[in-house]
Amino acid sequence: MAGKPSKAFLFAKERHSKKRRNISRPGGIGKLSKNDLINILSRLTTKNILTCCCVCKSWRTLISDSEFANHHFERDHDQEQVVLRLDGPGSLSRTLILIDLDQLKPYAQFALPLNDQLPFSGIEVVNSCNGLLCLSSYLDKNPVLVCNPIIREYINIPAIHTDHQQDRSLQAVASGLGFSLKSNQYKLLRIFAVGYGHGFDNLRSYGRQAEIYTLGKGSWRVIDQFPPRIPHSFLFGTYLKGTISWACANDINDKFDFIISFNFDKKQFKFVSLPPYSAANHKGISDLRMQELGGFIGVCDFYCAEYFDIWLMKDFGGKKKIWSKDYRIHMLHGKVHHPIRILNNKEILMIQGLNALVSYNHLRMKLRCHKIHGIQSNFGASIHIPGFVLLKDIVGGDEVEVLIVKVKCM
Repeated sequence: MAGKPSKAFLFAKERHSKKRRNISRPGGIGKLSKNDLINILSRLTTKNILTCCCVCKSWRTLISDSEFANHHFERDHDQEQVVLRLDGPGSLSRTLILIDLDQLKPYAQFALPLNDQLPFSGIEVVNSCNGLLCLSSYLDKNPVLVCNPIIREYINIPAIHTDHQQDRSLQAVASGLGFSLKSNQYKLLRIFAVGYGHGFDNLRSYGRQAEIYTLGKGSWRVIDQFPPRIPHSFLFGTYLKGTISWACANDINDKFDFIISFNFDKKQFKFVSLPPYSAANHKGISDLRMQELGGFIGVCDFYCAEYFDIWLMKDFGGKKKIWSKDYRIHMLHGKVHHPIRILNNKEILMIQGLNALVSYNHLRMKLRCHKIHGIQSNFGASIHIPGFVLLKDIVGGDEVEVLIVKVKCM
């Protein structure tokens, strides 16, 4: 014969009943209007919103609604997250993992929408823009799809513009996704090399052209004027506030000379000088890295074996921008360090080597190692601000496909 319920069981049962009564009674959360729920849920962090998707079907449906997506997009969340992509033996994983920067622990994972025609090792994440990811072919840099991994929507990008002379060959050298606040449109930029004759053996035969594609418009359009200086290399594509930039080299030696930027509102290119370090000390791509850091374009200068400097391009009034050398990071254990974010406590979050996440206090010159639970392989890291922008609202429902893989909360 079963014994009497324990006091703990009865207490838990009564507490659960009170919660149910509080939800169902007038004034409980279950009685809130749709607008009130959207107003509350859109204020939460992405981590908490994903948790809310698991509460009930009605909340999950609400969070997938266009009205919620627009409300969430309009709020200034500034929720930069670190996203890891595992690098296994022989190929890159399709799994992306979001890291909670407060606790430096994984909190969600999702899958890239890759198929048999897009091998994992042949695809790279180009950049992030308002919660959307642009993926391109690894070899020729052509953008192949845009996806929102949080809501599992993705669209395939149509073939490139083909209105070129038959005696020219095309080879993409750079691409990226951006947002035009002026037109309220998402746009893809593609820069390609035009070679005359057969192959690209003669560097003087190179030309550069650019095309732009507006999501939902269905075709590429040639940008008439490309800058007269013809860069040979485009590396470290960095998107920030409606502009995408690359560190560029003028010759085959890949010794970086300048930065080229494209503004999606103005549809214009412009050149920007690199930080005022001694160019004679630089040999190539191993001496420099560019990325967004702390809301600025940042350049990491690796010319010294004992330390590296971080320069940030800052606005000092009006249109004038000046490079500021804000950090000096002392090299530790002889390993390469790739900064990825400036944390709230002003420490620099970095990848050390290929498989370690560390943070560095440049004032105390102290390094902290962070073990990421469940991740033992090599990985790459980038910054991503998750969002709930619906691709079906941007391009129409007919072009959008949904990846049948649920986001996994960890």
